[in-house]
Amino acid sequence: MYYKHNLKYDYPERSDEHMIDVKHLRDTHFDENYEYLEKGFWRAIKKCAFWIMMHTLGALLCKIRHGVKVKGRRNIRKNKKLFKNGAITVSNHVFMWDFFGVSMAIFPHLTNFPAWKTNFEGPNGPLIRWAGGMPIPTDSVIAMKKFNQGLKEVLESKRWLHFFPEGSMWFYYPDIRPLKKSVFRLSVQYNRPIIPMAYSFRPRKGIAKWFGKSPLVTLTVGEPVLPDTTLPKHEAVEKIHKDTYHIMQSLAGITPDMENYRTNQNIDEYIKTM
Repeated sequence: MYYKHNLKYDYPERSDEHMIDVKHLRDTHFDENYEYLEKGFWRAIKKCAFWIMMHTLGALLCKIRHGVKVKGRRNIRKNKKLFKNGAITVSNHVFMWDFFGVSMAIFPHLTNFPAWKTNFEGPNGPLIRWAGGMPIPTDSVIAMKKFNQGLKEVLESKRWLHFFPEGSMWFYYPDIRPLKKSVFRLSVQYNRPIIPMAYSFRPRKGIAKWFGKSPLVTLTVGEPVLPDTTLPKHEAVEKIHKDTYHIMQSLAGITPDMENYRTNQNIDEYIKTM
């Protein structure tokens, strides 16, 4: 179901620009000495404990506050043999708690996810870290190399990674913005399936109106998309990038006959629909 709300948000001009201001509470040096991928027994225990909290209290709050529904989890269950070496999940990034919905969809799997480094210096920084967040460095090539090493370790250890490949969070934006291609390079390089997901929205009715004005949220999980190993790498990246974008639009209720359907993923040419 495709639903476009009538809330007044001032969306940025560029599709990967951020629209939130994060209160700065701490200075962190995201350099080559920073531990982008947390390791160790006690950190693993901490992460598991936090995930238990997300799947109990967090899931309950999401359902009450945002009416979160998850559809299509059978597409993960029935294809579990494809994920024996891990998987990469992707979704649009449309509200502050959307990672809770992703965690509900992939349960009982744990995941790591790259995130905007500014968030780690704000009020929710420790929670994002405990959930498996990995801050993306932007000021140093050497730091980025170490960050990429963390991604490599996750994939080579047959664990899961989640990406919000639009590159930023836009509140309740109903369409799928262009997806960063780096995610799909990892899929091809490590031969990991992509599990596409998409958030769409529902109008509030009845008692749900008591809990806010924002639309209710549905996360739909699609069939996995596999890298085409018969193609040269650059062509395989282009193909899975294009195919995933089409699938995510379909999961969000956007079909090729609609005016807001897109095939062009050039960020500089993206035209906002709201």
